[in-house]
Amino acid sequence: MKPDFSEFSYGYAITEELVSMYRAAVIAAPMFPSLYDEGKPGGGYDVKIPLSGRPVFLQFKLSDQLQRSNSKEHKSGLLGLPYYRMHIRPTKHSDQHNLLLDLEASGESVFYIAPEFHLPAELNSFYLSRTVVANSAAYSPQAIGPMPDEDEHYVAFERGVAIGYRCSDDAKEVSKFSLSEGLKSILVERGKQTRDLGENGLRVISQRMLGALETGEQRLRISKKSIDIPGLRKIVDGRSPVESIGYMARTFFDAELLILE
Repeated sequence: MKPDFSEFSYGYAITEELVSMYRAAVIAAPMFPSLYDEGKPGGGYDVKIPLSGRPVFLQFKLSDQLQRSNSKEHKSGLLGLPYYRMHIRPTKHSDQHNLLLDLEASGESVFYIAPEFHLPAELNSFYLSRTVVANSAAYSPQAIGPMPDEDEHYVAFERGVAIGYRCSDDAKEVSKFSLSEGLKSILVERGKQTRDLGENGLRVISQRMLGALETGEQRLRISKKSIDIPGLRKIVDGRSPVESIGYMARTFFDAELLILE
């Protein structure tokens, strides 16, 4: 069964919960007027970035629920019913997964995050009780690994089970991070320390993002596509780190950067 709510709705619920309950700061592209500080000459972001924290890039996904006994992963004995599928964008249509792999390899924390539910009533209930995060699962792009080909692939998993599977011709076991104890606990578990996030610290993040995009540009040349690296360098050099990070995160990685205090 397909989820009956949008990726945007799910991402909004996750982001609001992290901001309100876990004092996370969001670095985002300027989608809403409220992100601007209109009192500043020339505009600018009204984003209160902590001087130190744990940055994490989140790529929000949705989950299909499988209930039938003839569902592939149940029939093969991998998973019990019901279980979920989180689809990865195929590389023939998008370089997103590879870009997230490169960004994680640069030293940043990157996760796909997906709900362990699929109904609007569940989303509403978890949003009301502020437990959307606790009822979600996270996957590291590096744990999923590079896609073996350009076709469709997905991660299949059961609710509350610590292992999922990247399903291709041969299923690959993938560690699933439970978010029942929150997102910060995963970063601590993985040894991600609090970092300086002043001007220099934010520029490190923007340079790592640019480096991942430069690697992506080399792949895209094969298909005669371009990210326009010279243009991005001008953005990184000419705009504040908050603005350039927000622009690159949303435009190329389709991810949200949150900083957990």
